[in-house]
Amino acid sequence: MAGVTCEEISDAFDIFGEDVDNDQLSKLRELCLSYDIDANGLVNNWMAFSSTRKVDLTIENILIFDREWLQKKLSGLHKKNQKPKNNVSLNNGTVDSISDDQIEIIGTYATPEQKKHLLQVKRQLTPEDVTNSNKRFVGLNRSPTVTAAYSPKVITPAGSTPSSKFSSRSNSGDVVQTFGSMNDFSWQGEVQMVKITPFSSEVTLDSNTKYMFQKMHEKASVLNDIIQDMSTLLQNVHGIEELRHVALPSQESVTVAGRICCDSIGRLNNQSVLLEGSHETSSGKCISLDLSEVTNYSLFPGQILTCEGVNNTGKKLVVQKIYPTVPLPFSEFTNKHCSGKLRIYIAVGPYTPSDVLDYSPLSELMKKIVQDKPDLCILMGPFVDIKHVLINSGELLDTFQELFIKQMEEIGRATQGLGTKIVIVPSCRDAHHFFSVYPQPGFSIPEYNANGSKRSHAELELTKHLNFVSDPCTLSVNNIVIGLTSTDILMHLTKSEISLGQMGKMDRIGRLTQHVLHQHSYYPLYPPLEDVNLDYELYDAHGKLQITPHLLILPSDLKAFIKNIDGCCCVNPGRLTTGTVGGTFAQICINTDMLPDKIQPAEACSGQIVRV
Repeated sequence: MAGVTCEEISDAFDIFGEDVDNDQLSKLRELCLSYDIDANGLVNNWMAFSSTRKVDLTIENILIFDREWLQKKLSGLHKKNQKPKNNVSLNNGTVDSISDDQIEIIGTYATPEQKKHLLQVKRQLTPEDVTNSNKRFVGLNRSPTVTAAYSPKVITPAGSTPSSKFSSRSNSGDVVQTFGSMNDFSWQGEVQMVKITPFSSEVTLDSNTKYMFQKMHEKASVLNDIIQDMSTLLQNVHGIEELRHVALPSQESVTVAGRICCDSIGRLNNQSVLLEGSHETSSGKCISLDLSEVTNYSLFPGQILTCEGVNNTGKKLVVQKIYPTVPLPFSEFTNKHCSGKLRIYIAVGPYTPSDVLDYSPLSELMKKIVQDKPDLCILMGPFVDIKHVLINSGELLDTFQELFIKQMEEIGRATQGLGTKIVIVPSCRDAHHFFSVYPQPGFSIPEYNANGSKRSHAELELTKHLNFVSDPCTLSVNNIVIGLTSTDILMHLTKSEISLGQMGKMDRIGRLTQHVLHQHSYYPLYPPLEDVNLDYELYDAHGKLQITPHLLILPSDLKAFIKNIDGCCCVNPGRLTTGTVGGTFAQICINTDMLPDKIQPAEACSGQIVRV
């Protein structure tokens, strides 16, 4: 940029504590002018280069930085002293004089400006051309001229190869599970008007959310309030006259309430169960539980329950009865905002096979969305999966943010003008997202690229209609309440729960899902697993269920399912890719005309788990 000065470059380096001499500043300023980038863009690129290569700031390393980093990263920003590339040479001629097949090959490697010129000079096909050759294409994305259907743009990073296992799959479109009645029903239809709002009027999580500021006494207060609120509710539901101190000796049977804990580091077992009381009823004391007289139970750390038993010594409570927990009521539904059937598609990342960074599964899903035109599509992270071997290694030319933006532009391009509402949910596994805390603020699309250049108006418009929400969140969609979280709470509960006498009742996956509803929390486990950075101040405001939703979405690595749990339609769509092969997504239909007459909203729902 013409206005870049050595002082601006020096100030930008000062932020990172780097000292730059005059010779280095002069060379760096030449790079700014050559690539038409500002001081911050240059310094950001240098810091990425130097941290990757583990090098210091020297003239020699600046030359290497120019040759091996900037020329690759800023290929779209041409050097001002280079010859204009409107006419790209190819051996003996230019673009204007070569054949269409050669243009297709050049288009694969061309920069955006070159591609625009290619499209201008490329000759249009005649009907005879189309008839004589099925391999002739007009667009650089290799879309046939004879169709106006959506054709996905390549978003796979340079250097990655398509997944052979995914492309050779033979089970695409297979229905894995069906829920409810599907008689005379088609998933294709016209999009109806959909209004999406947060269920609560409270302030939503966004990029201004502060975290890592919680104090120990505030965390303790939140944990105590959870015990007190739930125990008061259970006391009223079961008509319990009084809740007693958990650690006071008593020769008679008493009723107590508290949080299930483990007496040591490790997995809970029937010999290590503790009950922690609230400050109000038990001064925060804990008591060991003897479960030998109980014939059935399902327990996990963090669970709030009420039980009855005898505590002769004040050191151990012999449990005789565990009171059942209860879900919250449903919100009252009125169909003044919609009528008929609301069609919802739900997919969960990762969106690429584990062996290569090939986003073909996402492109295939977008084709399905364009074809069927659902009213609502919920896409949940991870989009840039930190567990992917190539992303985890950092051996990419694109930054994590650039990789994410390409996916959002792919989604935006496919659904722009379609009418389908798109909801994007983050994941703690998203490598590009600054917030690795739970609850987690939603994504945002920056106005500037990583190289300091401003994104064009057309690029920003592609993602303008996408709805970025937090994890977890409770949404009101035409007065239908949808609860969702991308954190795998079901798998976490699987690793922590112990049970007895549950055979012949609900299956384990259903029981774990029921715990989420009955504990009135998107993440009832305490302490959380190591990979979940729970902020309890945010959790208190955004991590609890305020009512039982009509539809609850709980993505998990466990088997995909659609279940009726206490009247709530609970869904695990599975993941769009599992390992190196394609996975599943969910299609849900809610008959809004039936909802006011149904005691259980799940009876108004039908759906399928489908392979991508």
